[in-house]
Amino acid sequence: MGHKIGRHESDHLGTIVSFPERPDHIQPAQKPLILLLQGPVGPFFRVLAAELENEGYDVLKVNFNGGDWSYFRGTQTLHFSGTTDAWSDWLSAFIRGRQPEAIVLFGDSRPYHRQAIKVAQQAGIPVASFEEGYVRPNFVTLEWGGNNAMSPLRTHKPRLHAKGPALPPEPVKGNLFRAMTFFAIRYYLAKTAGAMFFRGNAHHRSRGIISESVLWTRNFYRKLRYYPANNELMLNLIENLEDQYFVVALQVHDDQQLLRHGRGWTMEKLITESLRSFEQHAAKNHHLVIKIHPMDRGHKSYRHFAMALARIAGCEDRVHIVDDGSIGLLIRHSLGLVTVNSTSGLLALNHGKPLLTLGDAVYSGQGLSSVQEPQQGAAARSLDAFWASPKAPDKTAVKAFNARMHDESLVNGSFYLRPLLEATARRVVKRIQLELKIVPIDEASVLVTNLPPAEQEKKPKKSGTTQISASLSVDTVN
Repeated sequence: MGHKIGRHESDHLGTIVSFPERPDHIQPAQKPLILLLQGPVGPFFRVLAAELENEGYDVLKVNFNGGDWSYFRGTQTLHFSGTTDAWSDWLSAFIRGRQPEAIVLFGDSRPYHRQAIKVAQQAGIPVASFEEGYVRPNFVTLEWGGNNAMSPLRTHKPRLHAKGPALPPEPVKGNLFRAMTFFAIRYYLAKTAGAMFFRGNAHHRSRGIISESVLWTRNFYRKLRYYPANNELMLNLIENLEDQYFVVALQVHDDQQLLRHGRGWTMEKLITESLRSFEQHAAKNHHLVIKIHPMDRGHKSYRHFAMALARIAGCEDRVHIVDDGSIGLLIRHSLGLVTVNSTSGLLALNHGKPLLTLGDAVYSGQGLSSVQEPQQGAAARSLDAFWASPKAPDKTAVKAFNARMHDESLVNGSFYLRPLLEATARRVVKRIQLELKIVPIDEASVLVTNLPPAEQEKKPKKSGTTQISASLSVDTVN
């Protein structure tokens, strides 16, 4: 059976049969307890719960909407329907009464998760925060207390117990986009259907299933429509304009990392400021490539917006738009990258390319990139200087950062490919046990992986049906 948190005392979701208003109505666990909040879209948290139970933990999962419920239901579930203030009060009381060993969540910037991290830190409860892999496709991100701009890579000294012998990562092979799309369709259908039961219907994105369906249909249409042009442009850039173009990497417009840590930057502002500055300060033989995030391709019309501004600025012939293909390959052959706080910045660093970061990212403040200073007018000065005199990152600093990132923040595996879910969950459980000091360091050392082998980036063939090959990473989500 499930438990519902909140005032509503009627429900037709079959597994929900009791509705405790207070955490002390929930019977205490007999084993160490792990509390799961929202996870990645799909069944990964269900698989993770099973692995935790195999290791002797009790698991409780909080569902915030019907999409959460569709992937995780049964005796281990609680169901929340209320405000963030009510959530904070309930969670505080729950922690006092139950003392969970840890809280596990995906996405530290989601409103309910931000509150949970705050409450947990005040109570001294560790929070394991997942994100998409900083390096993809072979890894997922697992950090303690937060990710990206809130990553312990930025805020804490190296974790001594994270060291261990290095092993090569198990390759992640499969159609990630297809798996994510299938899971997302089911999630949003269930979220919409469950709105009457989860009256808060909490989710970090507010669009309903109809809106999402229309926008994703447009996404696939644009992918097909511009596929030949994208492929031809990528070939031209790599073969004829190598080291003659800069890349501006766009992000998903409502991504929480952008909204929370982007210092007020929007993608429209990034396009506008980049074009204005580029036309005035870049060398006249240099080009600018605006890389649209493929997951935002249907939600926004950046292609037409950017080209209209380029025509006004008078640099239309030197501005190019790409919304498909490998961003790693694109960066590798470029003069440098401009981004707000996308994890694609890590690709620039690993390729030794100059990087300008306009927001706060996991690699900010590490002496790795040119970073916009938060003073008035600094953004314009940073962009102006970057086109004229881009500076490559320090190789020693990048190597040290990569080693620490792989030691402390990455777990080999996938959230979405079914054949890899159990192996990924087992590695995550060992990492959690290591943090909670349940297993000795030498046993957990199998989790630590060295840098992945140098990516084999092959130039695309001159064919209208050739897919641009992936480099170190597929297009990043952040």
